[in-house]
Amino acid sequence: MECTLCGHHKTYKHGKTSKGSQRYYCPACKQSFTETFDTLYYRRQIKPDQIRMVLQAHSEGSSFRGISRITNLAYNTVVSIIREASVKGQMVHNEQVQQVEVEEIASDEFWSFVKKQKNCLQNELIVGDCWVGMTQAQGSGLILANRVGKHTDEFITQLVANTEGKTGCQQWNTDGWGGYERVLTGVVEHSIGKEQTQQLERTNGILRQQTGRWHRRQNKFAKVWEHTEATIRLVVTYFNWIWIHSRKKNTAAMRAGLTTAPWNWDDLITYPTLL
Repeated sequence: MECTLCGHHKTYKHGKTSKGSQRYYCPACKQSFTETFDTLYYRRQIKPDQIRMVLQAHSEGSSFRGISRITNLAYNTVVSIIREASVKGQMVHNEQVQQVEVEEIASDEFWSFVKKQKNCLQNELIVGDCWVGMTQAQGSGLILANRVGKHTDEFITQLVANTEGKTGCQQWNTDGWGGYERVLTGVVEHSIGKEQTQQLERTNGILRQQTGRWHRRQNKFAKVWEHTEATIRLVVTYFNWIWIHSRKKNTAAMRAGLTTAPWNWDDLITYPTLL
């Protein structure tokens, strides 16, 4: 077994933990570890199937408390699993979505809110209106970047900067919001019109209907800003790497040439973060 700490190719069995898990010892870094180290299974006294069920249920629209009731897990355990999975999902996105060949980029946002819609003070930056901005590769449908924030020029600037780190494409298609005209300047070719962003509008609709906290007129709205950020990271990972298009029979990452086969939850759960 390869060492998960230093990558050394040979390790040795080194007894077992109090729970019966096999431990290994690395002669190179002189550290011991278990098989589940650096995974979401590490030090969790719950079944692997339950962790996969939590992630699938949340990606398909169930709320934190709803998942807690279905799986009979503590609410804080559910939150912890989703938050850690979202961090791994962001690492996957940062490392794997690089230098993507794209002919055109579509950018759009959709509105949600956190905790309350009205009577929000100016200094309350983590409640009230919460916009989710995304950029998508036209054709493959791969989500290149996403941001959560207030609907400001700074919000769009961050979204554009994140997208430019993923591809060298200079053709942008957006709707008519003026923030894009103020931010997209210089050598960028900028086309404005809803007909240019139909694929991304459809993706936004899928994510809104698939994610419980973004449904309109219901009580599953977000209560904590950080939970919305964790949800969008997890949902984007699910959409890009795991979700198989019913007609095309492949994932967005496959259509973009980033992988040759669909991922599953174990690929995300065990994704290495140390090496």
